[in-house]
Amino acid sequence: MRLNQYCVWLLLCVPLASCSVIDEYIRPKPVTVEQWQTPLPHDGNLASLKGWWAQFKDPVLDQLLAQAQKESPSLEIALANIRTARANVLSARAQGIPDLTGSGSMTQSKGGGGGAFPASTLDIESVSLDASWEVDLFGKIKAAKQAAKAQLDAKKIAWHDARLSLAAEVANNYVNYRACQASVSALQQAFDSRAETARLTGISAKAGFSAPADLALAEAATRASESTLDGQQAECDGLVKALVELTNFPEAELRSLLAQRRGLPQPAMFEVNALPASLLTRRPDLAIDERNLAEASANIGVAKAQLYPSLTLSGSIGYRRTNFGGMVTRTDSWSYGPSLKLPIFDGGTLRADLAEARANFDSLMATYKQDVRKALKEVEQALVNLDSATRRSKSEEASAQQYARYFQAAELNWKSGGLDLLSLEDARRQKINAELNVVTQQKNRVLQWIALYKAFGGDWYEWQQATKQTTEKGK
Repeated sequence: MRLNQYCVWLLLCVPLASCSVIDEYIRPKPVTVEQWQTPLPHDGNLASLKGWWAQFKDPVLDQLLAQAQKESPSLEIALANIRTARANVLSARAQGIPDLTGSGSMTQSKGGGGGAFPASTLDIESVSLDASWEVDLFGKIKAAKQAAKAQLDAKKIAWHDARLSLAAEVANNYVNYRACQASVSALQQAFDSRAETARLTGISAKAGFSAPADLALAEAATRASESTLDGQQAECDGLVKALVELTNFPEAELRSLLAQRRGLPQPAMFEVNALPASLLTRRPDLAIDERNLAEASANIGVAKAQLYPSLTLSGSIGYRRTNFGGMVTRTDSWSYGPSLKLPIFDGGTLRADLAEARANFDSLMATYKQDVRKALKEVEQALVNLDSATRRSKSEEASAQQYARYFQAAELNWKSGGLDLLSLEDARRQKINAELNVVTQQKNRVLQWIALYKAFGGDWYEWQQATKQTTEKGK
């Protein structure tokens, strides 16, 4: 009779288990502009983003990037977060599986032995096996699994996001260092030239052909040039320190590596033929936001299901053996049945939890929209800056050539006595500034390509597509 009642309970649980109160999660689609508002580069294509760093064809940069990813604490943290999320997924899955526990005990006691009663020993041995299973009546366990899975997805994507940010930071520092070297070279030439001018002016002043004021001006210009050179070299040293931090290379080894090559690296250009809406799937940070939303949506389901009854099926079997003074008794036991838990009054705690879960979802939705706008802005700004740096680089190169010719003519004129020293120094200053401007714009052009690469999510989308294809082939 009792077995029949138990079967009836099981039959009742089957339809109840499908009564989920979880709302289906719908991936958000923020409003984006239909097209980019800035002139686009038209070299290559977005497929070039895959393996983009290798296309610089700079072995030193390749080694720096590889070392940074190998030694990065931020990537280690991201990997640890993935392991934590995987453990949470296993824990969530375990909630829908019956629990089975076993226990056993053995005790021995002795009493009596006083007066007319002899001493006696009591031995008790027992073994039991207990099982329980929470029936997912309203989808709480299912929602918990979905939340854990979304969290794991977000942590995996966060590793790619950290990897992208790290690579961009290393490359930016490397490009700045190479530009700094070029500036040092230009300033060193300017210092050597001014030192030679001061030497010649000193000889001329001793012979009475130049005024003492000209000598003072030449020496002052030399010392000022030396100071500027020292400041630029200090900036280069600071960039080396930054690369040491990012790569964990010993500084001596890093300087030896950097000395193997000079000159700015040249990035592989790519064509921006994707629409703004594609950023939602291209950028890992936006994908993280979306997965966080999915987790928050599932947590709403968990909180909502807590308002409804929960049903647990449990059962146990046991064996007990008692030996009292040589008299042995054995007993078997078993039990089974459902346990229904219904929240009646909790002071509003459960509804407050639901309200908190919904508020968290709303907050994450606002963050997602904000980050989408930020992503669009970053692409637009990178496009503007890249277009400007490309055009300005050409203009500055042409300007530097003309200033170099002007200085050569001024120097010849000064040596022949047809130009005063002040005018020569002014021509030299304009030449130096033009050379430094060329370096700056060439550097900015490379940095803006890196910024555009990062703004488009790097090669994460291409990596994701390649992984999907590999998975499908393996099925």
